[in-house]
Amino acid sequence: MSSPLQNRLEQAMAEFEEHKAKVAGFEARIAEATTTVTSKNRAVTVTVNAQGEPTEVKFLTGAYRTMAPAELGTLIVETIRAAQDEARRKAASLFAELLPAGMPVLDMLTGPVDFDATLREITQVFDEAKQPRQGRKDQP
Repeated sequence: MSSPLQNRLEQAMAEFEEHKAKVAGFEARIAEATTTVTSKNRAVTVTVNAQGEPTEVKFLTGAYRTMAPAELGTLIVETIRAAQDEARRKAASLFAELLPAGMPVLDMLTGPVDFDATLREITQVFDEAKQPRQGRKDQP
């Protein structure tokens, strides 16, 4: 017969192994992730990796030959930024699978985040998890 403590330890280990598998899956998916965006005029396609670094720029038509240098430069920069924004959204979606619900993942990846408030939220989640739940067999 198992004790309540042993049951809780087994449950904690099972949860740890499940989380470890999620992290490993995340690492594999993020390492392989790429995002490709085509410019509005369909002249340029940019591919970025999960970190938003450009890995490929393709000119789909000969339109770039007749564009002014500044126009072409702007088109490339805008397309890179669009690809980076989409890559951040994809990364945020992957990160969200690992973090507690309600975490401002996209905000954490894209801009200033109130880390003090975020830490308070995380602490609150852990504090709530420590509270005895009604109906648990291991609680008096």
